[in-house]
Amino acid sequence: MIVLNKNLDLPITIIPTVNTTLLDLVFEFTDETTKTVYLREPYFTDFTFDLATYSVVTSNFLKENTFYNLKVYLRDDVEKTVYKDRVFCIADDATIQDYSINQGEYTLPNIDNNFYKI
Repeated sequence: MIVLNKNLDLPITIIPTVNTTLLDLVFEFTDETTKTVYLREPYFTDFTFDLATYSVVTSNFLKENTFYNLKVYLRDDVEKTVYKDRVFCIADDATIQDYSINQGEYTLPNIDNNFYKI
C-alpha cells in the first residue's frame, strides 16, 4: 500500500512489470467509495536498478482518509497494466504515525496458560 499526502505531490516509487524507460505511462486512481477515476501522467521519472520513481500531480484530487486503487498502464496500450496497488491518503505526516489498522477494534489476546510442569 502506498501512503500519499493530500497537500504534497510526493514521488511514487514502483517496480513495473515491464521495462518502461520513458514517460509513456498513465496513472489511474479510482476512488473506492465514489468510483471516480482520475487519470494522471508523470512529468518526471528516475530509475535506480529495478525501481522507477515517478512524479505525478495528485494534490488536486486526493481526499483525506480515502482509499484509491492505483493502476499504471502504457499510454498506447491500455490493456497492458504494468503496476497495481492501493493508495491511502493522509492530511499530514503525523497522521500516518497515529494510524492503526485495528483502530477502534478490540482484539482479544490469545493467551495460553498451559505451561510445562517438571
